[in-house]
Amino acid sequence: MQNAFWELLEEKPYAKITVSDITRVSELNRTAFYYHYTNITELADDAIATIYQDRGIIEFITRLIRQPDDIDLRHEYTRFIDAPRYLTSVHRISLITGPHGSTSLSKQLREFVIDIWLDLIGLDRQNLNPGQRLVLEFASNGILGVLSNATTLFNADGAQWIAKTGLPETVSHLINSITDITDDVTRDQMAPVFEPQPPLSENNA
Repeated sequence: MQNAFWELLEEKPYAKITVSDITRVSELNRTAFYYHYTNITELADDAIATIYQDRGIIEFITRLIRQPDDIDLRHEYTRFIDAPRYLTSVHRISLITGPHGSTSLSKQLREFVIDIWLDLIGLDRQNLNPGQRLVLEFASNGILGVLSNATTLFNADGAQWIAKTGLPETVSHLINSITDITDDVTRDQMAPVFEPQPPLSENNA
């Protein structure tokens, strides 16, 4: 049924996928569907969960925030795109973030990316300040944008372009800077206070 879900997501928007569609494509009856799932949402969650278990995807997202000078980016991406099983997951991510996906599916994927990054830099989501949240939202949305263009980018030429753009370095610097964004404001960082000046007297005019 999960394979049927992905096949249908290529053909039509997530909101229009029905139980009847799933049973037709999977060649199973409705009883079999409802034995495993209550609705399409549960099936979608189950299908997406398999992506989260793909160590290749986790490694790719992890590599993006490594210090940019410790890896050969071109080699890394070329190696990644040469693995068919990784490309299957990347293609499915592009379906989630593409025109047939949905806001809720994209949000779930974005939270997954953020959780990986927070675990790597040792921060607790519950203790993030507004500045840290802003950087995470910005960076994770950018990565989803890259993954949504997987068909174009995840090939030999695309790997070279990703390395040339400086995108991995940018993401790395952004995420690694989060630990430096604190709530403490020093006196030098405070907005200047302007003391009111007395009006000029006629003698000083």
